[in-house]
Amino acid sequence: MSDENNSFLHEAQQAGRASGKLEINDLDSAIAAITHVIDEEAAAQYRETEEDTWPRTTMAVYCHDCRDIVPAGVGKTLRGNDRNVCGNCHSKKISMGREDALRKFYHLEKREERE
Repeated sequence: MSDENNSFLHEAQQAGRASGKLEINDLDSAIAAITHVIDEEAAAQYRETEEDTWPRTTMAVYCHDCRDIVPAGVGKTLRGNDRNVCGNCHSKKISMGREDALRKFYHLEKREERE
């Protein structure tokens, strides 16, 4: 077999030109399915429960200088805009994310086990 037959590309794409026709059996259903990105079960669950009881995720700040999860601080940029910084050392080298994800990514749980 040649390499041309083993490709997932359409013949017009293989030839390098945008001519040719692709067969679509039901265009309306294809367009309706492509824009449907919501999980109906999850949407129904959020509609039926109170907003106060929705699961929440707290964000945390990891400072690369302190090498620990620290409280967030507010600093200023050169133009006077507010910027998130480390609450301890006021470093700009921080990462923000879920606390459990930061602990896993920066291997903090292994360090806590050793101590």
